[in-house]
Amino acid sequence: MSNIKISNLSFRYEDASDNIFNDLNLNLDSTWKLGLVGRNGRGKTTFLNLLRGKLQGTGEIESKLIFSYFPITVKNPENITLYELQDQASFEQWELERELNLMNTDPNLLWQLFDTLSGGEQTKVLLALSFTDRDAFPLIDEPTNHLDEESRMQVAQYLKKHDKGFIVVSHDRDFLNQITDHILAIENTEIHLYQGNYASYEDTKEKRDQFNRDKNEKLKGEVKNLNKKYVRFNNWSDSVEAQKYKGMKEQHVLNRRTRLNKGAIGHASAKMMKKAINTQRRIDKRIEEKKGLMVNIEDVSDLTMNFQSNYHHTLLETQHLSLRVQDKQLFEDLNMIVENKGVISLEGKNGTGKSTFLKLLLGKANDVSYQGQFALTNGLKISYLPQDFTEYTGTLKEFAEKQKISYEELLNNLKKMGFSRESFTTKIEKMSMGQQKRVALAKSLVEPADLYLWDEPANYLDVFNQDQLIKLLKNVQPAMVLVEHDQYLIEHVATQRIKLKKFKIN
Repeated sequence: MSNIKISNLSFRYEDASDNIFNDLNLNLDSTWKLGLVGRNGRGKTTFLNLLRGKLQGTGEIESKLIFSYFPITVKNPENITLYELQDQASFEQWELERELNLMNTDPNLLWQLFDTLSGGEQTKVLLALSFTDRDAFPLIDEPTNHLDEESRMQVAQYLKKHDKGFIVVSHDRDFLNQITDHILAIENTEIHLYQGNYASYEDTKEKRDQFNRDKNEKLKGEVKNLNKKYVRFNNWSDSVEAQKYKGMKEQHVLNRRTRLNKGAIGHASAKMMKKAINTQRRIDKRIEEKKGLMVNIEDVSDLTMNFQSNYHHTLLETQHLSLRVQDKQLFEDLNMIVENKGVISLEGKNGTGKSTFLKLLLGKANDVSYQGQFALTNGLKISYLPQDFTEYTGTLKEFAEKQKISYEELLNNLKKMGFSRESFTTKIEKMSMGQQKRVALAKSLVEPADLYLWDEPANYLDVFNQDQLIKLLKNVQPAMVLVEHDQYLIEHVATQRIKLKKFKIN
């Protein structure tokens, strides 16, 4: 057992005005299985890079641990997988095979070219690499993106039965609940440690946030009353000032006749004004003190979508549909009816043809043949959220013009999803994957549509954004075919779930 001791750690990037972290103090046990969570852009990957010395902040990080990292960057994907990994890390072949066997993954994958492996296979091989050194402490960044349900279960079981600790970044709640015993949560510029899995953290956080909301409401009421008091004293002091001038005017006439002491009258008026000013200052101070006691709770705004329900009741129907790409058979016997409202979840293992089916509907599927029938209502406005959005380029303004959508509405949705103003001028191709995903999603929400085809919307989105989507889709119930592996999202939004049947070879 070893510790990671973090003392007074602060960090910000050179081109940023604000710190990512402020004065962090943590003491982490290397046997803990830690989930690192927080909003996109708040510093999860930055924190991992600080731990492994890729970035330097102020303060201290003390540890005798050696850190491994997932995912490494594969420099030559056309190389044999084993040879490519041996070029980048020190391990014995049997060590990597041992980890793949523990993951119930075929070690023969190591003898294939890396770029011929599926996304899920690449993930498993690179994750196994992180555990080959039994003395290293793994730092695992987003291991579930693009993994199907079965592969997520495989990876979760693998991490559960390992006796060593790790830090894993993930937005998949079900996955985190299975594998973690502690949660590190980035909240504003601080990191808080919670004991238990993600569900325990979420429950604790919700109770704390509700307590703070109630406290804030009480403080707002007190501030409101103080402001009323402030207004009353303002009115009173104005009255005193007016009486002073009126009195001075009247006394000017009297003084000519009776020679009264006008200095005494002025002194009395000055005392009254001083009392009013001091009272106002005390009220101001109390208002500021009350405001200072309020807690900054990270609430999220509701998203909107430009869904326009079509007058046709049925938008899409498939009958005994089977799909083939060149000589590879994908799914078979798909029977589905998509109506003008309601989210249909299309589920299945990686490689069964879910994304290919969406492209077929859009007329963008190359080398695809099919048997059976599918009918799409003429004239539909279809909004497509692709799994791969690297084709989106340029500034946000240029992107909005190219996509023929409202630039203002695009920015508005991005703001609601926690997009920083500083990022509005960044070209899309220079953004992080999380930022690019939010741009793609905001674009789909803005454009008018009566049918949505969404391919893995939860990938790269933090749980705040996922909750925004869940609330939106439950309320609007748009006509949608949803391809997704995140079970939490599916269970909350799908009105119908369809599992694709993989083609059986007789």
